[in-house]
Amino acid sequence: MTNDSAAHSLLEEEERDFQLVVRQFMEREVRPLVDEMERAGRPPQELLKKMGEQGILGCYAPEEYGGGGGSLMTRAIVAEETARVNAGLDATLFVNISLVTRHLIKRGTEEQKRRYLVPLIAGESSASICLTEPHGGSDALSPRTTARKDGDHWVINGSKTFITNAPIADVFMVFARTSGENRRARGGTCFLVERDTPGLSVGKPFDKLSLRSSPTAEVFLENVRVHENQVLGEVDEGFYYMLEGLDLERVFEGASNTGIAQACLEVAVEYAQDREVFGERLASYQMIQDKIARIATGVEMSRVMFYHLIRTLERGENCTRAAAVLKLYSSEAAVEASREAVQILGGYGLMEEYPAARLYRDAKHHEIGAGTSEIQKIIIARETLKSGGKAK
Repeated sequence: MTNDSAAHSLLEEEERDFQLVVRQFMEREVRPLVDEMERAGRPPQELLKKMGEQGILGCYAPEEYGGGGGSLMTRAIVAEETARVNAGLDATLFVNISLVTRHLIKRGTEEQKRRYLVPLIAGESSASICLTEPHGGSDALSPRTTARKDGDHWVINGSKTFITNAPIADVFMVFARTSGENRRARGGTCFLVERDTPGLSVGKPFDKLSLRSSPTAEVFLENVRVHENQVLGEVDEGFYYMLEGLDLERVFEGASNTGIAQACLEVAVEYAQDREVFGERLASYQMIQDKIARIATGVEMSRVMFYHLIRTLERGENCTRAAAVLKLYSSEAAVEASREAVQILGGYGLMEEYPAARLYRDAKHHEIGAGTSEIQKIIIARETLKSGGKAK
């Protein structure tokens, strides 16, 4: 990001310094491992530990648990800079740090924080959020996974699918219905289930189009018994926790989309400036300049909006409509950026040895994951109709 970006002024000096540190780490430590991670289908544990040691994972977490005590913006910076180099690694960190860690910070008991939060911040463990089920992803309030009380334990039965980090997770944050009716937030409970708990099993890693360095699989729970001290927060309140985190999840999707689009811009510009066609630099042709301008505009608009909404979240303000707008716009901008990057590179854009092909595959994920574009449009329309179309 250059100083002429409108987003530059939205960062504090310490945040800009941190951004430089993270960017340098990604170039030095992560970029050389990208091909290896894509082939292996997971990030190396040594890399996560190194990120923990450098304070990258726990940048915004409380210092008493090994975090840096920084702003939420520092975590957003990590998301953008990671996605710029490898979107799969960003997806793994997104679950570990943006979602699970934040839930533990906000609602975990002291024992839960020491047992699960500290290792996540140190890069010594990974986690999964088990929400999506085979019968439907967006209808999260109608899970078929249930839990019933049995003395001082809970017995969980059900299955989950498309679970990020499942093949490498040490702890699973499982959402199950414990009372109430489908499509009602009341009656959902969140459980912390350790990997070696009897009855919990993980399926074979999915062979995916995108985010190949982030492992994804099914999770099965058959009469899984967990002690009542493994409940995160309050019984029957878990779905409210999930709903509260949706705005943050969509804003961080904006950070990831911006990182992917920024990578596309860099790839396209470098190639266009180096490649000669009919005796002229490719960048001298107006059709190519049009593509570059459109990619750059998408990057700039996405970045400014997600920076603004991070500040909104830091103030504790609601941003449901704006977060959905960001998720929709930035994912479409990233897909367009990746498509145009492939087009600019021509035949080389179709070769897996060049990053454009990976960026093209990875960008598409964000129009589906964390709420499809169609769901975002429903949210935007619903919230706009509530306000009568008036600006708030």
